[in-house]
Amino acid sequence: MDINDLRIFYAVAKHLSMTKAAEELNYVQSNVTNRIHMLEKEIQAPLFYRHNRGVTLTSVGATLLSYTEKILYLLDEAHKAVMNSADPCGPLSIGASETTLAVRLPRVLNDYLQAYPKVDVSVMTGTTDELIDRVLTYQIDGAFVVGPVEHPAILQKEILKEDLVLIQSSQLQQTCETNLSQKPMIVFARGCTYRALLEQYLRHLGIRPKRIMEFTTIEGILSCVKSGLGVSIVAKSLVKGLENDLTIHPMPAPYSCATTVFIRRHDSYESPALKAFLELVDRHFHSSN
Repeated sequence: MDINDLRIFYAVAKHLSMTKAAEELNYVQSNVTNRIHMLEKEIQAPLFYRHNRGVTLTSVGATLLSYTEKILYLLDEAHKAVMNSADPCGPLSIGASETTLAVRLPRVLNDYLQAYPKVDVSVMTGTTDELIDRVLTYQIDGAFVVGPVEHPAILQKEILKEDLVLIQSSQLQQTCETNLSQKPMIVFARGCTYRALLEQYLRHLGIRPKRIMEFTTIEGILSCVKSGLGVSIVAKSLVKGLENDLTIHPMPAPYSCATTVFIRRHDSYESPALKAFLELVDRHFHSSN
């Protein structure tokens, strides 16, 4: 199999679209279609079902995708290893929750890029479950998630503990718990650990939220809570300075704390760029605790 054909296959599988894959790779669509056809001819099996909305992986395609992810990752790791130098450089892809990115990472990223300008850093946000999956499928080098993470392929390191609080608009008179039976619970999508803890707490109290509203950004959650729309759960560090706008109520044990860990695959190569990043993270969070 040609490595370029596998890159094309991966792009099509990622987008489930020949057109979008061609746009990403800067190819004409006919070239992408022909290369996929040649790959299918080589392995003597269809990789995709074609339909009006795009394509869908066949069982053979899904199997090839799992190996392709590993192959492309190992090629990237090999490139990093042979290009290794004392001066960190090259790509570094990190995942983080919205909270970690908003509160904990700006200073770290600023200091890191000033110290290592040759590193090309990219940051991807998501829920804990989404980021774990991206680490496991070699899409990112590592991620800050809520732990502990129980998976044999994952190496994790504790970074810090976050105190969790319920928040609602200071204009609301009743308690957060009471208002949750009357107003929406404003949270991230399923897979968010903070949301899971709040749902466990409400089940313990026998409270059923009137409605659940899912948001994709922490800014959206805070804005809607401040307006009086509903109640949410966030890290205490996130609402520092917002005491005039919000009523802040500490979560009781055992729902009161979440541990942030940095995860990466056991079999991943610790590049100089990643090693320098983790050393800087240690210094920042050690000094802040």
